[in-house]
Amino acid sequence: MQEKSKKIKILFILSIILLIGVIYINKNMSKNKIYQLKNKTYYEVTLNPNNYFLNDKLEANNYYIANSIKNIDIYFDYYLKKQTNENINYSYDITATIKSYADNGTKIVWTKDFNFKNVNNINEKEIKINETYKLDYQYYVNYVKSFQEYYNIKTENYLDVKLNIKINNKDNSYVLLTIPISENIIEITMNEDNAFLENNKQNIVLKKIIVFIILVIITIYVVCKILLNKNNEEDILKTYQDIIITIKNEPNINIDNIIYLTDLKDLINIAVNNNINIFNYQNDYYIIIDNIYYIYNLKKNI
Repeated sequence: MQEKSKKIKILFILSIILLIGVIYINKNMSKNKIYQLKNKTYYEVTLNPNNYFLNDKLEANNYYIANSIKNIDIYFDYYLKKQTNENINYSYDITATIKSYADNGTKIVWTKDFNFKNVNNINEKEIKINETYKLDYQYYVNYVKSFQEYYNIKTENYLDVKLNIKINNKDNSYVLLTIPISENIIEITMNEDNAFLENNKQNIVLKKIIVFIILVIITIYVVCKILLNKNNEEDILKTYQDIIITIKNEPNINIDNIIYLTDLKDLINIAVNNNINIFNYQNDYYIIIDNIYYIYNLKKNI
């Protein structure tokens, strides 16, 4: 019963250590790696003077009559901060690309790139991008019309306006607005790619899993060592049972002359080298040399 209780205590302590280790690693990994993102990029549509719309500006997430559009005002408001005091190295550019498709938008036949802004190698504690661009929508409509007239073809056309962000030399983050061209009524879509943050989170999760597996392996190793140690000692005692003498009465041992051993093999080696017997009383195994008691307690060392 005492042996079982001791094993339970050991397993309980190991479980607590494992739990504390997981909590500690989880807290520190999150603190050192997670980024705080606030993307407030938005747009407004400015209309040409007309007799039908009361306001000359329309908010985002609407349908727009293409011929009525004068400008599309895009406000790039991007903020990213690491939850430590380490600096972030980043670059960014703002580009636009005309994409012309054939066969109902399945095959791209022509592209044209426009570079609005390019900023390189900023090293600060946080990323702050506040850029405003007034997009002349009719300019791109006419550009596409010129292309179609030149080749006498009809194409499905879009203008992709993109904020590209390179963080720590990795091209992952961007904000993308897709604007249809050459349609009577258009709908502008805005998408945000957080691949950088997602990859970062996946790396954190992977590291946590690896650390957790290592902690579990260490715990299993310790538990197995405890259990196998008991079996190993039982095998040793069985092997050397010829030199072990079990006594029924508790020996009168002088406390000043006791040397406690922590390894049963040490006791066996001393007995064999001195050609003497090992005495056993309950869980104590001991030998006597020159009135000195060498004692190994089986239960205390399990």
